[in-house]
Amino acid sequence: MPDDQPLLRRGRTHRVRPLTRPGRALLSSLLIGLSHLAGSSLILAQDSEPVCRPYPDAGTAGWDERRVLRMVEEAAVERRNAYSDSTLQAFDSYAEGHVDFLADFGDFGGEQTVRTDRIALQLEWARGRGSLQTLVGRRNVSWAPTRIHYHIDHLSLVMENFGRMIEVGEGDEVKDVLHPIADGAIEFYEYRLVDSTAVMVGPHTSQVYRIQVRPRCQDDPGVIGTLDLDYASMAIARMTGSFTPSTYVDPTVSSVNLELTNGWVDRRWWLPVRQRVEIRRELRWMDLPFSTTIRSNFEILDYNLDPDPHYRIRGGHRVASLPQEELERYAGWEREEMRITGEFAPEDSARFEKVRREAISIAAGRYLGGTSRVRFFLPNLSSGFRFRRAEGVLLGAGASWRAAGRTTVYGWAGYAFSREKPEAMVELRQGLGQTTLRLNGYLERHTDIGPFPAAAGLISTLGAAFRGDDYVDPYFRDGVALSASSPIGTWTATMTAVWEEQRSADLVAGTIGSAEPRPMRPITDGTDPHLDVEMTRRFGSALATVWSLAFRAQLAAGGDFGYTRWTASFEATPPDPDAVWQWEAAGAVALATGDLPEQRLILLGGRSTVPGYGFRPWGGDQAVYALAAVSREIVSPWLRVRILGSLGWTEITTVSRDAAERFGVTNSEGVRPSVGAGLGMFWDVVRIDAARGLDDGQWEWMVSVNPAWRTPL
Repeated sequence: MPDDQPLLRRGRTHRVRPLTRPGRALLSSLLIGLSHLAGSSLILAQDSEPVCRPYPDAGTAGWDERRVLRMVEEAAVERRNAYSDSTLQAFDSYAEGHVDFLADFGDFGGEQTVRTDRIALQLEWARGRGSLQTLVGRRNVSWAPTRIHYHIDHLSLVMENFGRMIEVGEGDEVKDVLHPIADGAIEFYEYRLVDSTAVMVGPHTSQVYRIQVRPRCQDDPGVIGTLDLDYASMAIARMTGSFTPSTYVDPTVSSVNLELTNGWVDRRWWLPVRQRVEIRRELRWMDLPFSTTIRSNFEILDYNLDPDPHYRIRGGHRVASLPQEELERYAGWEREEMRITGEFAPEDSARFEKVRREAISIAAGRYLGGTSRVRFFLPNLSSGFRFRRAEGVLLGAGASWRAAGRTTVYGWAGYAFSREKPEAMVELRQGLGQTTLRLNGYLERHTDIGPFPAAAGLISTLGAAFRGDDYVDPYFRDGVALSASSPIGTWTATMTAVWEEQRSADLVAGTIGSAEPRPMRPITDGTDPHLDVEMTRRFGSALATVWSLAFRAQLAAGGDFGYTRWTASFEATPPDPDAVWQWEAAGAVALATGDLPEQRLILLGGRSTVPGYGFRPWGGDQAVYALAAVSREIVSPWLRVRILGSLGWTEITTVSRDAAERFGVTNSEGVRPSVGAGLGMFWDVVRIDAARGLDDGQWEWMVSVNPAWRTPL
């Protein structure tokens, strides 16, 4: 295969109301349309030309001091001459890393790794000739269906700190942006010295000046970030930053963030040692809880200075690839540090969040997202359209507004046609350092008692429409909530103060066909002020199961109820869905005390907890459940065979006796086990299972969505 074989590029990529004939037609049409919603894309016209505006603090607070501008001019000279230094004729090196493709579902599932590519590169550079990067190893693991094809520079290193002009995504994402340390840059950018410190650069310690940089006009395309300049040489030791909104060529790109670290090689030349680049995308005007991220992380392993002449280098900076069969045979795959893991995301997400916060601060709190500030908004797909026993057909829509800095306002409203009532919510979200504050108000919010979710929203809609069961036990609530979320070490802590009015839901909608809807179970209406405290953690190791733990305490006092409810839950998910054999598990322990109303009962049974016993026949103030599944790949990636087992137990004490009797649930009378088997299809996203309860149970057939993909639906 020739040296310059091209890599694949990424493309622009009260009473039951039977449904009347028109109502059935509408519902049927919407159900069909819903199946196409996730695959459709809408394009908004390009924004109008931005108006050039200086930053509010321009000319103050140390910006463009004379000594800082002299440093930048010296650094530009050093950078121009660095690779023309005749003492450095050539070098070879190897780089290894990973490129992650992630889907972010926001509050409804967080950041999930969809695909990870392991990459190994051979790097050759010669003075006056440029560089050649050869892909010598590449493997990938996919967690869900994706057809992503990367730009060449997503899979390779940034050379010579981008050169005079910065491009990302081969110019399709960021194009023709002047480098802040280039000839003529001081006419376009403004600079501020913020620190001088010692930093580790490779194996050495260097004294550096830390300089902030931004365009003189906030609407011009340019870099916003920090530059670490070496004391002695004025060479770039490290560069971090983002870009102004007008920089982005692709209208779906919301941000590009980078961290380029150079090392002092042989105590003489500053060359790349570590590189991290992140490209985030969102729908242009949609604010669904879904965005994608490409995140690359490379380490340069070693340098061979002044090797034999590089006859393959023909000028410029090129990337080539070995044949696929040779990529698979790369020797480094067997080393422990090169094994795939799905745990890059949490660390890198925090790292790039810090980069984004610093850039916003440098930009005097101005919004830096590349997408429109005002966008269409849905909390999840089911909030745009759904069908429920307590609502009938609901249609909804909303909008979000992203203000300066990290302030965002969300609003949503919908109308439940069978219930003939509106539903609405508004939320103000504010980032403060590592803490996120949320103030949320809502009206007629449809809520499942649970507390363990049983089905994705789409499955609930189909179940309610055709079987008369949406797999929820609903009630409605009006209220206001104030929450704060922040990392504490390796954990994330969230505290929420809530005041609510809660009301029973009525059965108001029929089905398509002759199925009878499952009866509605009432709650005790009343005022419920309470405090929620939650601690979560996700962790794992290379090629080992990824675990998540959650501890939640709910404390109510001062309203119509006084109770506490404690829950500890876990999930174990396979990080390598391409493995022939894999397993997964989930479970919870829950305990409640005090004056327990029906809506705070702990319910078990049926799909998602203990299948094969009917839907939530048991409840009480104490409960334990666990389920596990083992699967084997039959036809990759389309089909897996699954074997599953589960068990559950509930107990009713004086705390919940009255509520359980009114609600119509009993204790489990011991541990109830079940077993089953099924199929996982299409990257195990869709599952068809059959399970039977082993203690006076029955067969239950279930169509479900993999829990990892349940929340956005």
